Amino acid sequence: MKSGARKIVAVFLGLALLGSLVGCGKKTRPVPPDTVLPAPITDLSYQLDEKGVALSWSYPRQTVQGDRLPYRIEKFELLRAVMPVKDYCADCPIPFGPPIEITATSSDQGRVSYQEPLLRPNHRYVYRVRSKAGWFVSSDGSNTVAIVWDTPLLAPRQFKIEEEDKSLTLRWQSSAGLLDGTPVTDPVRYQVFRSTDGGETFAETPGGLLEALTYTDKGLRNGKAYWYKVRAVRLHAGTLAAGMSSPPVSAAPRDLMPPAPPQKVRAVATADGVKILWETVAEPDLAGFRIYRRAAKDQTPERIGEVGGAGLSFLDAKPPRKKGLWYYSVTAFDQARPANESTPSIEALYEVAE
Repeated sequence: MKSGARKIVAVFLGLALLGSLVGCGKKTRPVPPDTVLPAPITDLSYQLDEKGVALSWSYPRQTVQGDRLPYRIEKFELLRAVMPVKDYCADCPIPFGPPIEITATSSDQGRVSYQEPLLRPNHRYVYRVRSKAGWFVSSDGSNTVAIVWDTPLLAPRQFKIEEEDKSLTLRWQSSAGLLDGTPVTDPVRYQVFRSTDGGETFAETPGGLLEALTYTDKGLRNGKAYWYKVRAVRLHAGTLAAGMSSPPVSAAPRDLMPPAPPQKVRAVATADGVKILWETVAEPDLAGFRIYRRAAKDQTPERIGEVGGAGLSFLDAKPPRKKGLWYYSVTAFDQARPANESTPSIEALYEVAE
């Protein structure tokens, strides 16, 4: 069969299939099979701040049967319901308005976001989202999220961070009240947000809503800068009412564990002075050793030198000449900034007889 004839047959079969879908009754949109329908979005989430609400969700990649989508999502439809808090009915149908169309772009391949500012005080907002590809291929609605927008809480006060070994402890004081000066009567909770890209983007930490005025973020990398902000929220009308965030604060965890002290320190008289020797310290971040000397009558030793981590000896080229007992000790220090220094080794005795 020639190419032109094949095309005519394909068009005829397509029209026949469409006719079988429509039938002889009332005309309706054809229902696509499960093999092409996008799976519903299940991770619609939100973040509140004093500016409004930011919604986000994952870009769909599978059909309802779990297969890879054979096409690109063209747009999303955001379903939104707005109602005064006093009119809220938990058992009533959600009065969604006309969908808001959001065009999908090439940058949406990971996570899609939508910002809605200028919310009305004392109103409840309910959201769902669905994805679309073409005029009749539309997913079912996503999970539902709901917020209450009201006069925001002021940000937490005196936010500070304590640097620790592989962790950071955040501390703050409670919010002073609402932005308009009204005292807070609802229960107040706090959310902690962390950024690892210099404060460009923030994500909520695993701690969730906190009643305490402190949070320790563990499992961090020493020496890496992390940015944090804390937001106050209140439990109002059965959901969260937005609060203001503290200014971002940066801190870096640091190594606080000192090396073990050197062992078997000894002082040997030589023609060039007193040579101090010791055994190495098995520390992966060892930076070097510091050598100290003190007279028998002194409590605090004087630091007389420093060598790198590969050194196992030090020459005191100007040893004491005053008669009496002298003591040498050695410490190890690591590569942290500032460095952690070990406790002193057991002292080695050196005697000046004449």
